[in-house]
Amino acid sequence: MSEAIAAYFEEHRASNDLGRRALRGGIISIVIQYGNAALQIVAAIVLARLLAPEDFGLVAIVTVLTSFAPLLIDFGLLDATAQRSRVTPGQVSALFWVSTGLGVAVAMIVAASSPLIAWIYDDQRLQPIALSVAVTFVLSGLTNQHMALLRRTMQFGRIGQIQLFGTLAGTVVAIAAAVAGYGYWALVLRPVVSSVCIVAAAWSACAWRPGAPVFDDEVKSMVRFGLHVVGFTVAYTLSRAVDRIALGLFYRPDQVGYYQNAMNLYDNSVSAALSQTHAVGSAALSKLQSNPAALREKYAAALSILAFFMMPAAAILSVTAEDLTVVLLGQKWQASGALLSILALRGISHVVEGSQGWLHLSLGRADRWQTWGIISLVAQVIAVLAGLPFGTVGVAWAVVIGYSLIALPSVLYAGRPIDIGVALVARAAGPQTIGAITTAAAGWWLQTALLATYSPILRMILSGCFCGCVYLAVVVGLFRHGEPLRIAGTIIQDVIRKR
Repeated sequence: MSEAIAAYFEEHRASNDLGRRALRGGIISIVIQYGNAALQIVAAIVLARLLAPEDFGLVAIVTVLTSFAPLLIDFGLLDATAQRSRVTPGQVSALFWVSTGLGVAVAMIVAASSPLIAWIYDDQRLQPIALSVAVTFVLSGLTNQHMALLRRTMQFGRIGQIQLFGTLAGTVVAIAAAVAGYGYWALVLRPVVSSVCIVAAAWSACAWRPGAPVFDDEVKSMVRFGLHVVGFTVAYTLSRAVDRIALGLFYRPDQVGYYQNAMNLYDNSVSAALSQTHAVGSAALSKLQSNPAALREKYAAALSILAFFMMPAAAILSVTAEDLTVVLLGQKWQASGALLSILALRGISHVVEGSQGWLHLSLGRADRWQTWGIISLVAQVIAVLAGLPFGTVGVAWAVVIGYSLIALPSVLYAGRPIDIGVALVARAAGPQTIGAITTAAAGWWLQTALLATYSPILRMILSGCFCGCVYLAVVVGLFRHGEPLRIAGTIIQDVIRKR
């Protein structure tokens, strides 16, 4: 085995520079992810002007219904490989062939279900869309273990580059298809092309190649671990999709399209960064699984830094959402901007709620994570049913309120094995939460009281600057919580020096 491949299978060990490596990896990942998000937004701008809301609604119905499929293919085995203290090439090969087999099986199930999807929604255009989307599931199973090995060795910059390459290729093809007049097929082609490119890039970046599988007791344990992970991710994904599933059943496709584009903007601005920090946080904290005190300390520090930067970003997005959407997508998408202004508020609590996965995975308690996924799904079904009679706006408010109510309990449940309680979470994220809520309220007052007659671009600039000043005044000035600024500055300088 070459030295480069052997590095993927080294045993997890704590190191003195673990925190710095994790923060550096997190910053690099988020920067690349925001580049990815910017590209997604550029694609959304162009495609929104070339296509109709109904086109987005049709594709959204299928993608939401099949959103659980990639999770079944991964089967939690990516997290299992990254989290394990020790793995062998034969064990990873076994997980690779399991993921590949699951990809083929899920693709066949989705393809067989395509006539049923078209019948339920009474639109035959949905059948060929579902058949095309099924191709991406076969491709997904071919990359999971390569990405897991890159994550295991904390090569988050390389992972981000792979994802960025896939996004760029899919975007170019989608825009070309839209210009050529292919309508909603432009949106269908984008994930297919992106998946093909990610497979090629992942196999090029990771020198490991699958071989003969070894199905020993350790692999069986990893599969059980993965089963619990996929239990959570399927439940959680369904909880995030239940809003669009319900809207698709009771409202017109264009209403689903408005809601979907609002959710896309939220995902590419707030949720995308949080998903990157999940990979970094769980991989880094897994190296401390034998030291609960150190794990608890590093978790609190990581949550504090993440909350310091992401919570005000969510608040500012909420304040500027309507202007931002109109400027980016055009006047016909103004309804999406109103929905985004509501959905963005979820980002404040999403920071806390999203950190639960770090704890569950680093502690090896994916079974508890699965339990919480079911609780989250039930809570969101209840919330969406309550908001559904009030249309897309009612559903958006229901989603935000539902997730906000379960954010703190989710972390307390995840941290119970190592005594993480309310006091630790309050110290880590309390000032930032108060600052973000105050920022959103002050920003909305400024928008309505003083800036109503200003142009959208000028209003966004003034509101953003004002909100940033309010947040710093509350968090740094009032609560004296400026340590994340110092730490982030040190890491950025470190990254610049190494570059």
